[in-house]
Amino acid sequence: MDGVSAESRSKPSPDVILRRLYEVDEESARRELEEFNEWILDELYSSKDLMIAIDFTVIPYYGEENPALVSDSRLPGTNLGIKFAVLSVVEEGKTFTLKTRQVYPIESEVSVLGEMLDYAESLLDPTKVLLDRGFYSVKMIKELKSRSMGFIMPAKKTNLVKKACKKFKKGEAPSELDYTVSGSKGEENVRLLLTEKETKNGTEIHPFITNLDITPKEASENYSWRWRIETNIREFEKFKPQTTSQSMELRRLYFLFSVTLYNLWILTRNGSEHPRAREFKKWLEFELLALKVLEEYRDKVPPPPTFA
Repeated sequence: MDGVSAESRSKPSPDVILRRLYEVDEESARRELEEFNEWILDELYSSKDLMIAIDFTVIPYYGEENPALVSDSRLPGTNLGIKFAVLSVVEEGKTFTLKTRQVYPIESEVSVLGEMLDYAESLLDPTKVLLDRGFYSVKMIKELKSRSMGFIMPAKKTNLVKKACKKFKKGEAPSELDYTVSGSKGEENVRLLLTEKETKNGTEIHPFITNLDITPKEASENYSWRWRIETNIREFEKFKPQTTSQSMELRRLYFLFSVTLYNLWILTRNGSEHPRAREFKKWLEFELLALKVLEEYRDKVPPPPTFA
């Protein structure tokens, strides 16, 4: 035993860790980690006027079918996945994930969007929300317009939008148009903004819809920040433990842990490029090991003598 390092003594076996994780109350853990994320939020940003983005992501699931899973043919090696909604603050150098939660197949994505916006508004004064084309629907736009919050998202290239883009490219149509999004649930009026972008294939026209009084150039510049939420979702993988468990609870916890570690990494970087993820994980491992050794040392220190 004397030859066993402090590091080895301080590390519980994987079986012990897994058993303890199964004993964790998921809802309590979620609340505590969200409170920790809220503390990080206060440390990162001095202002509450922040730009946010919301996205849906699906992580692959390799196992038997489960009612909580969604079907997605784009996943590698499987068509089953766990769907999450992700709410992030997207500011330069400090893309921060504020909230995540699993989305079930029978759930309304509009209600999930509303829940995410409610949470954002409880902590921030969001200047605008950036969304991808997956949110393009009358119901989603109605939910967004019901709040005093601006939004920007790419327009679906319907026949009318395609015609507007062609005319704009020829100089026969303006870059700003009043537009009506129609669907089975009614109609919503928005602004259609057309922007030009030079690519290797030539000039492309990118259409956006918004409720904001901004120029097409401003819409394009603002929306360019949205890629950060997709980047930080990919970054979660650097911090997510690997598992073969088919437990939904455990997989949700692992995803939540990865988000919290990512946020802690962003706090440590504070807008700079360092530490890199690998450097941060080594530093964190050392800090946790040192803390564990100190705790063991304190437990072994005898109490001070008492004098009569």
